[in-house]
Amino acid sequence: MKDLLKIEQATIDDIDFIIEAIIEADRCNTDRISYCNIFNLSLVEFEDILRNILMEDITGFEFCLSIFLIAKVDGRNAGACSSWIEAIDNLPSYLMKYGVLAQYLKDVNIEHSKKIAPLIKGFHIEREKLALQIESVYVHQNFRGLGISSKIIQEHFKQKKIQYPNLEKSQLIVTSENDSAIYVYKKLGFTSIKKYQVENDKILSILPSNCLVLMEKSLK
Repeated sequence: MKDLLKIEQATIDDIDFIIEAIIEADRCNTDRISYCNIFNLSLVEFEDILRNILMEDITGFEFCLSIFLIAKVDGRNAGACSSWIEAIDNLPSYLMKYGVLAQYLKDVNIEHSKKIAPLIKGFHIEREKLALQIESVYVHQNFRGLGISSKIIQEHFKQKKIQYPNLEKSQLIVTSENDSAIYVYKKLGFTSIKKYQVENDKILSILPSNCLVLMEKSLK
């Protein structure tokens, strides 16, 4: 497998696979896609919005084509992962994300999100400025168990350290129930820093989990 595995910069040809990665990472083995539920979007509508945003390739948040690496096995898309330096231009990624999303959402979608907002209030995780953010870690089911997620994350570390030699820290956010992912991240040197939990179980009708874990790794 080592000879067949290649990790490459994502291109426009990979957009459909990246959309799959974003959605499956968000879904986290449930039937709930947070963006669809928060904005009252169908899956097809959300896929179309993601496709348009990825084509724009706006840096600084997770829906950016050029921050994705794709793992290919024998030429087939096997895994994906994105990374960016948080607020390197002083604008937090969550503000960028919702600002860009707002360009494609209808008024009715935005109004729906405002109704949802009180329920998910306090579930926002502050990402640390200038920390490397790892997001949308995904391996297609046909290629799991091959260590692909570890390899692709390590490639992000390698490339970002070359680009930013003074980079000190990496962060990622994972649902507390995702034991297999947490195991992989711990093997990579990540440790759990903080847990964010919403006690109202109604949130589980919207989000895949009511408990998120912020994990960090030193890159010094």
